[in-house]
Amino acid sequence: MESLVIFDSCWRRFEDRYGQDFRVPREVVWLNGAPGSGKGVNTGHILKTRGLTKHFTVSGLLESYPEARRLVDAGEMIPDQMVCDLLLEALLLDEPGLQDDLGFVVDGFPRTATQVDFLKLLYDKLLELHHRYADTPQGIAFPRPSFKVVVLYVDEETSIKRQLQRARVANLHNRRVLDAGAGQFFEERATDTDIDKCRMRYAIFKTHYAATLRLKQFFPFTLIDAMGSLEETRQQITNELRYQSSLDLNAKAYELIRHLPLAKDVVLSARQELVMRLDGYCEASFDLFAEVVDRIINDVLPVVRQSGLAGHAEYVTRSSFFTEHPVAIDMLVDVMTDRGFHVCYIREDTAIPEHVDLSTGAIRYALRPCHKFRISFDARGPRDEMKALEIAARMTESQASLQRDVRISHSVIPEHFADARTAEEAEEAARDKGHTVAGFMGP
Repeated sequence: MESLVIFDSCWRRFEDRYGQDFRVPREVVWLNGAPGSGKGVNTGHILKTRGLTKHFTVSGLLESYPEARRLVDAGEMIPDQMVCDLLLEALLLDEPGLQDDLGFVVDGFPRTATQVDFLKLLYDKLLELHHRYADTPQGIAFPRPSFKVVVLYVDEETSIKRQLQRARVANLHNRRVLDAGAGQFFEERATDTDIDKCRMRYAIFKTHYAATLRLKQFFPFTLIDAMGSLEETRQQITNELRYQSSLDLNAKAYELIRHLPLAKDVVLSARQELVMRLDGYCEASFDLFAEVVDRIINDVLPVVRQSGLAGHAEYVTRSSFFTEHPVAIDMLVDVMTDRGFHVCYIREDTAIPEHVDLSTGAIRYALRPCHKFRISFDARGPRDEMKALEIAARMTESQASLQRDVRISHSVIPEHFADARTAEEAEEAARDKGHTVAGFMGP
């Protein structure tokens, strides 16, 4: 009840000031994590992964607001209402623009149980506005909201170690800037220099962590294990936040395209169909099929071998064989494909003057076909293979090292998102990413 009262009062004040003169971002990634988990250094990577352009931190909003700064200086708690008022303005009053309307990464919200409830109520309000204006000229300003939650996890020991290290690096950098008389100073946080304060910051994070986990019920929720290196953390972010049409498209657009096959399914079915066609050629047109194979041996492969190091070749013929037997073209392409080549066929017809009517000047042409088979293949040699084996060995060693650590990254998709797209598709998405979907578990 308290959360609803706070949201209603904040929204009423916002509407009293600005009416409907605001724009809703298409996507918001709500970024949270323990102190030292790397929210700042990973924000840019999250923006790039999701194709967004801007971000802001709630702490930065509060620092720019005099009343909030006064409360912080006095050691008092900042009321949720004040935080939520500033959030609404930062989120909805941004300058419009093609790129800017795509969305934000918001660092540091929500942090309390009240703010978690506020976020759910905000989503419901924006969704209501989307439905209200969907078929009106104002609809462009009220897209269907897309909220995603990302939490970077580190344990207490790692958090404290990174906070203290951050203070040492900032101090050393600033002394060098001061000595050189050039460069930009790094922020030196008072809380980073005292181990007790570092421990207190982590304890505050854990106090509100249970409230943050409640967001799993409402929005796609991604937990990133940030205990490893920056590169490892970013790879996990890339894997977990990749585009998924079933979650990112609106229901109407997804309904139109959901029946189209995925690329991996096309590849699988194409291989099965290739086998069926080759068997069919052999059964139904054995003599023609055998002649095509002979032509491949005698005419095509010598051209391919001549370009063996290039990785591509072109077999060109004006033989009437392929004109008289069009199915032979398919046979040649399918046989070469089965042997691991990639073949593209092009027919070019050249108009050859055949007869001239001297009384009218009219010219009759005959079309002379030219059959071109463009063939490509993997031309890597022994040196490349040895290099590939060396890289594979290093990757295996790296993977073995990673497996010694226990990574806990995963994403959770709320059940109502799964219901909207059907259980089968939700299970497939979860299986592809190793995700848990409420009500389903990937293998």
